[in-house]
Amino acid sequence: MDRNEMIKKLKPKLTEKRFVHSIGVEYTAASLAFVHGADVEKARVAGLLHDCAKCLTSEEKYRKAKKHGLPINRSEKNSPDLLHGKLGAYYAKRKYDIRDEEILSAITWHTTGHPAMSLLDKIIFVADYIEPNRRMVKDLPEIRKEAFEDLDKCVIHILKNTLDYLKSKNAIIDETTEQTYFYYVDNKEIEEIRSLRR
Repeated sequence: MDRNEMIKKLKPKLTEKRFVHSIGVEYTAASLAFVHGADVEKARVAGLLHDCAKCLTSEEKYRKAKKHGLPINRSEKNSPDLLHGKLGAYYAKRKYDIRDEEILSAITWHTTGHPAMSLLDKIIFVADYIEPNRRMVKDLPEIRKEAFEDLDKCVIHILKNTLDYLKSKNAIIDETTEQTYFYYVDNKEIEEIRSLRR
């Protein structure tokens, strides 16, 4: 399926604002892929389709995830909107004929991240947060700069800000987000210790 076909199929499934966001993530993901040496076409496709299941209601997300046998953790059961990544990957495969596992993984994990992400996983995770149409959030100009200079540092910064925000709102925190944050913080510290020993 080429880009025009994807857009023709995707646009009616999203609100205007969500569609504009998806185009922004596609553009940003392609730019990050250029800079960090990832596959630009894969980044573009994953960016375009990452929210293809976003505009379903919470009840629909939960019902469809159960129907299709997708794994549902405790956080997702309590807050079914978190399921749009997993459901989006399922739809990308079934409705948009995406067979590439790297693209499907990046769509699955674009909201929470996960420990030991691939380069494409990180790019979509970051692009979703920094794309040009995003409303201004804490540290966004700095995070956008980091995205093109040090992807792991940028991932940590986004995860920390996300966790801080969710805690301040007493909102549900997906356990995968916390696990991902501690994984990358620990890895960054190990790298820094190794660099000091050189």
